[in-house]
Amino acid sequence: IVAQEVVAHVASALLYPFGIRGSKRKTPKKESQRTIVFIHGFLGNRSSFYPLSLYLRALGIKQHLFFNYPANSGIEEAALALREFLRTHVRGGKIVLVCHSLGGVISRIYIQELGGSRRVEQCITLGTPHQGTYSSYWVPTRVGKRLRPDSELIKRLEASRGKYPKVKFTSIVAGSDNIIVPRVFAASGEDVVHVPDIGHLGMLFNPTVFQTVANRLLVSPKE
Repeated sequence: IVAQEVVAHVASALLYPFGIRGSKRKTPKKESQRTIVFIHGFLGNRSSFYPLSLYLRALGIKQHLFFNYPANSGIEEAALALREFLRTHVRGGKIVLVCHSLGGVISRIYIQELGGSRRVEQCITLGTPHQGTYSSYWVPTRVGKRLRPDSELIKRLEASRGKYPKVKFTSIVAGSDNIIVPRVFAASGEDVVHVPDIGHLGMLFNPTVFQTVANRLLVSPKE
């Protein structure tokens, strides 16, 4: 598992320069469409999701957009930027958010506090600290403080978690997550999938995770 995480770190570093610039692509103006929007984790960028995006395209799931936010952005500020990005780039239809780590918290703020539940059909999170993480006590930054289990933000999101039944939430939890401590804090909602023998970054390159995401996208949320 340690070796897999090292390889994932190296692969992420090699991909990083190719995702620095934000995407300017917009969807067609069409009501009968579904757009997958990828949201990376802290210190990442849109390149984090290139492997999963390629996998989904091979299965015929092809309408993808990538949202970039800077590492020094506050969590609420990033959620506001996400709302504006979706308003200008997704021109009609339903949205599926696929998020890694901090990206899932940003998405939940958008869905639960910024009106995103009207547009979002599904939210799939990979290793997101839904209930915070004790490792954030070692991060003396604004983002780190907001991800502590006893923070006002985490308490607020947990209090309103079940109020949006039209949005299907899926939490994919890494069995050996070294960032989300304890790893059960990455679980939220009724659809929780545990993937053993994988770490936090390894989720971005794991075939089982890819297949899990694809299975959720290939089945209508109404089923």
